[in-house]
Amino acid sequence: MAASDSSSGKTVSDPDLGRRTFLRQSMVSLGVTVQEFVKHCDTPTAEETKKTKVSEKTGWLRPPGAVPEGLFLERCTQCGDCIDACPYDVIVPLAVQETPGIFPGEAPCQLCEDFPCIEACETDALIPLKNIHEVSMGVAKVSRNLCTAGNGCNACVSKCPTGAISMDFGAFLVAVDESLCVGCGSCQYICGTVNDRAAVRVVPRISFNT
Repeated sequence: MAASDSSSGKTVSDPDLGRRTFLRQSMVSLGVTVQEFVKHCDTPTAEETKKTKVSEKTGWLRPPGAVPEGLFLERCTQCGDCIDACPYDVIVPLAVQETPGIFPGEAPCQLCEDFPCIEACETDALIPLKNIHEVSMGVAKVSRNLCTAGNGCNACVSKCPTGAISMDFGAFLVAVDESLCVGCGSCQYICGTVNDRAAVRVVPRISFNT
């Protein structure tokens, strides 16, 4: 660092001034570094962000074979075995005590023939089923205002694995036979894929009280 000598017009070196300037700049730089570090430490990780988003979602269903909700929450130990066993990664942890659930509009249950999720459950929160027709996760409901069957759409009909959905040509709507619907969500998923908004929603047959 240098200082100006007014009497001679020359510039002279000032070591003390240089050191003070250096220290001041170093402290400012250190302060900025600490602020950035703290800010990034407070920033949620990708996993935390994902968990937060999941916790805010609604419209989820319990996996196949789930016992009534109150009993389910008593028996489920949040072990995640059913989540790991799902070959399609359909079952995810929810905010409700991090218990397992399915979002049919994002990834419908594939109704595996051998129900690996049930097989993995050792606490009987999910109880064995003989076949897919015994599954009772929910029931599909169709919005007349949103359904585009009148415009020729019937994509959900062919995707229903139990034949619960059919085309009502008289009303130009799709109809749901609730006695055949198991609530897998395939109809809701395909409807949301081919339309701007899903006209089909799968609602639980039981109340979650959430």
